[in-house]
Amino acid sequence: MIFSTYFGIFLAIISVIFAIILEGAHLGAFFKISALFLILGGTIGATYASFSNQQIKHLTKTLKEIFSSNTEQDYIELFIKLSDKTRKDGLLSLEDEIEQIDSDLAKKGLRLVVDGTDPSTVEEILFEWSDEKEEEEIFSAKVLETAGGFCPTIGIIGTVMGLVHVLENLGAGTAALGQGIATAFIATFYGIGFANLFFLPLANKVKSYSKQENQIRHGIIRGILSIMQGDNKRIMLERMSPFIKSE
Repeated sequence: MIFSTYFGIFLAIISVIFAIILEGAHLGAFFKISALFLILGGTIGATYASFSNQQIKHLTKTLKEIFSSNTEQDYIELFIKLSDKTRKDGLLSLEDEIEQIDSDLAKKGLRLVVDGTDPSTVEEILFEWSDEKEEEEIFSAKVLETAGGFCPTIGIIGTVMGLVHVLENLGAGTAALGQGIATAFIATFYGIGFANLFFLPLANKVKSYSKQENQIRHGIIRGILSIMQGDNKRIMLERMSPFIKSE
């Protein structure tokens, strides 16, 4: 899943660079430390001011999960194994499997199962946990979208600052005047570029990730409830398969 993000952002940036070269412009003219500092610093500052520390932490956690290199667990195979173990050794035997599972939701559910919790209570707890997790992920996307909205506007601020500087030096030669105007518009270039090539694509990735993970979470809950009710493997797979596809 994450390869598409790396590839997409890389392709977009390379396309912009290639277009600059085709136009015969000098790449160095598009690199301005002051504009870069203004755009990134201003965008991050304005975004941080718009949300709480906890909401920013949720974004950091979500991005860490998305960019994790861990291989996704095959939950269909896992629950077939758990079902077989339960039929052979009983529900209490699942305690030995808990720490080998990647999903926090599955761990939580299996602990409730081992503790002998009522199935309806287990279902309520797990779905509430899943809904809260989905809300955190969607809000993380909103944080990135907010950053993408601030970015071009701060770029315009940088351009205005640059043009004011140009107007203060109208007595300079034509070449210097042209260079000053070009430098002023670099801030807008950065603002639009970071918004559309970085922040907004990441926001869409978080939304896509959230939708996929929510499907998996629902499948895990169905699997846990199925094991608790003693369903055979065919019934369990019928309950899980609309949400989780086998690897």
